[in-house]
Amino acid sequence: MSAQGQGDAVRIANPAGPPWREPGMPALLAMTTFAFAGFAVMLPVAPLHMVALGGDEFLAGLVNAVLMAATILTQLVVERMRSWIGWRISLALACLLLGLPALGEIVATTPGQVLALAAVRGIGFGIVTVSGSSAVGTLFPPERRGRAIGAYGLAVAGAQLVLTPVAPWIADEAGLPVALAVAALPLVGIPFAIAAGAAIAKHARAVATADIQDAERPSPAPHESRSEDRRALVRLVPPILALTAVTCAGGAITTFTPQFVPDAVLTVVSLFLYTAAATFARWFVGGLADRYGADRFILPGLAIAALGLAAIAAAISGIVGLAGPILLIVGAVLVGTSFGIMQNVTLVRAFELAGEHARGVASTAWNVAFDAGTGVGALAIGALAAGASFTLSFVVLTAVCVVAGFAVLLAGRRPARDAVGASD
Repeated sequence: MSAQGQGDAVRIANPAGPPWREPGMPALLAMTTFAFAGFAVMLPVAPLHMVALGGDEFLAGLVNAVLMAATILTQLVVERMRSWIGWRISLALACLLLGLPALGEIVATTPGQVLALAAVRGIGFGIVTVSGSSAVGTLFPPERRGRAIGAYGLAVAGAQLVLTPVAPWIADEAGLPVALAVAALPLVGIPFAIAAGAAIAKHARAVATADIQDAERPSPAPHESRSEDRRALVRLVPPILALTAVTCAGGAITTFTPQFVPDAVLTVVSLFLYTAAATFARWFVGGLADRYGADRFILPGLAIAALGLAAIAAAISGIVGLAGPILLIVGAVLVGTSFGIMQNVTLVRAFELAGEHARGVASTAWNVAFDAGTGVGALAIGALAAGASFTLSFVVLTAVCVVAGFAVLLAGRRPARDAVGASD
């Protein structure tokens, strides 16, 4: 068998089978479910714990801000760190750093301790987010990544869909120690992390060996590799810009819905349907992206987000009268659908544009943009709402998605113009 044939055999072990049957994928999905379960519980519970210890609203908000800051800083170095310590230790360490701080908070007695533990959780979350998406890119060839990312998204969102709304209730009814103990679920994921890491590392070595044999040339020099990584980052700008626009909207919705929706039941329904729509869309669009190409869904995803955000703006402005609650729910479902679509197709497109040699660069850039967009959206929209209104905030978010759509459209036309110029 030729080297190329060996590479194809390694990368497409079961091209027609579901992605969750791929070697290493069941363990990866199990680890991801436990890791994100702990994250989902702590997202609302850690701020509640801060308030219980005497912290004010600012300190309560600062908990998750510290979490995301530590996450983003960690994401920038995950690929290099994993090249030193390997897949198994990296994934196991992520679960450890997500689970142990939850148990540590049971005995925490000061706001400073809660913030420090949030930073530790952020390190674990940074490792698991970059490593998870990079693992999918390693295990699956380009033509199967859409469905694989959809399956991975179900593991990510499933726990959040159930546990994030339930976690405050657990804390209220059973007490904070019980909720914090539940948040230690990532520790259960450590054996799965070790199993997944071993399978991913084995697969990566086999693919790398086949690729080197097929290329029959030495690996690029370090300076050449860094130069190619920079070029990859430039190519990633359009999908990353589209993702950031939509995650800004998502950050605003998940953070401020309780404030611009006065009815508690409507708030719960809106957030649940938003998350459910995102979960389903991320899974469903995977097969379509594999069949038709991920790039075809980026502009429609931005358009759906703009429509949903405009609907929310109209609903909270009061101009639609009694139809406001219905329009609010429709808007939440539309934005959630866009959020799920963009989570899938922008990552697939990022892998395509970066190239197989720069999957780590694509994974890091995508995750940083995702988390930064979520944080910036919450902070910027909060500031704008404080100075003006939530209606204006959502009008601005609508405009951001429209502008991002035009930017992506222009970026897509530029290569065609360059190709015409080159042929002349």
